[in-house]
Amino acid sequence: MKNSLPGMLSSKIFQILFLVYSSLLIFLGRQLDRGITNFDGAYYAIKAREIFSSDSLWVATWMGTTRFFDNPPLPFWLTGLVYKVFGVSGYAAVFSSAIFGVLIVYLTYSLCNYLYKDNWTSFLAAFVLLFPGLFLDSSRRAMLDITLAFFVTASMYCLIKGLENRKFYLLYGLMAGCAVLTKSVLGFFPIVIGVVFMFWYGGLKNIIDFRFLAGVALSIIVGCSWYLVNWLMFGDLFIDRHFKTSHMQLIPNKIFSNDTLYIFGYLKDMLRNYWPW
Repeated sequence: MKNSLPGMLSSKIFQILFLVYSSLLIFLGRQLDRGITNFDGAYYAIKAREIFSSDSLWVATWMGTTRFFDNPPLPFWLTGLVYKVFGVSGYAAVFSSAIFGVLIVYLTYSLCNYLYKDNWTSFLAAFVLLFPGLFLDSSRRAMLDITLAFFVTASMYCLIKGLENRKFYLLYGLMAGCAVLTKSVLGFFPIVIGVVFMFWYGGLKNIIDFRFLAGVALSIIVGCSWYLVNWLMFGDLFIDRHFKTSHMQLIPNKIFSNDTLYIFGYLKDMLRNYWPW
């Protein structure tokens, strides 16, 4: 009897159930009475509401206009489907972020367990995500960050699994392509990481592996589909309003201005927003 409790606590099944239940409770708890508390969340929620009423599923409108090309459509497809089930509400708007947050917790546990073969190490690696911070806060908002984080995490998991089962390379490419369809060029990071990792792990031989190259090709086909469709529909207008705007800049203009203290604004936002309640 004395050994049964430690054995249960260290059980993989128990730890996964605890993590999934806790993350569902934390990410979706008290969402019915909160509404959407920031502008970006409301902005994305409106885009999701309009995605199925626009002329094309590939065109994300805002307030009925197509002049905004800042976001690919995949997150809005997913939230739009949730709207179909639960109706348009603040709860439905954050639902997909919360579910993807739960899946990230599970994938973190699974990836760590695969690498280290230790249940407690895996549990702690996943459990730390439930502590107050950026991840917890983002999982409770109608934002794109957690959706992107899920596809990046899933692609990394599939990349590692592909070392022993090359069929996972295709799933790796699909997840990376979905990451691009979530937040544009940021979604290509799994491909860059994958190429560097494969070269480091096994040299050029691993990079030219047919299954791995097929996965990379799949990621480009899936990820660039939105670019192609919108370029064919809107031409240079799409190029100018997606690739040449401030949100695509790697280095903000303020870095080179006299107002260098603006970076401390992030600390102010963190102290104001990232609390457990």
